[in-house]
Amino acid sequence: MSLSNACRCNEQLLSELIQVIERLPANTCQKPVAPGSTQTIGAHVRHIIEFYQCFLSGLDSRYINYDNRDRDPKCERNVASAVGALLSIKERLVRLTENASGEIHLTLNACIDTNGTVVKTETSVVRELLFLQCHTTHHLAIINLLLQQSGHPPPKNFGVATSTLIYQKQQETSSEN
Repeated sequence: MSLSNACRCNEQLLSELIQVIERLPANTCQKPVAPGSTQTIGAHVRHIIEFYQCFLSGLDSRYINYDNRDRDPKCERNVASAVGALLSIKERLVRLTENASGEIHLTLNACIDTNGTVVKTETSVVRELLFLQCHTTHHLAIINLLLQQSGHPPPKNFGVATSTLIYQKQQETSSEN
């Protein structure tokens, strides 16, 4: 996969997220969807944003650590802040395709247990963009469920993995034959 394609896929997911959260009534992102639950749409939006921010800041240092996030509550509680951050990420992804190669080598540090054990591994820009695409899709699927639980039907296929869409299409085609 090319750097351009990997960026484009991520930009599309972020655009879908922006469209969904912009149409929600005020305060929907910060309200837990069920009594006793701590799950909010805003928490998942913030989490998505922070992973992209870790990736983008890691491009400069060639070091990525998704565990050391800032956890900015503004992006969780305020749709305008979240949209601003998502648009900024999209702009950086566009600039990345203009100015960089997918061959940039990075080091990923990841904490693998509660004792603080850290593993270091080599990775690349394209590999991390593929990870971000999967990670974002996973959280969009959770947001999809939270939207349904809160009475706000999500757009068709929001949070559905590309591989699932391909499989569903194949199933439809084979059942027609």
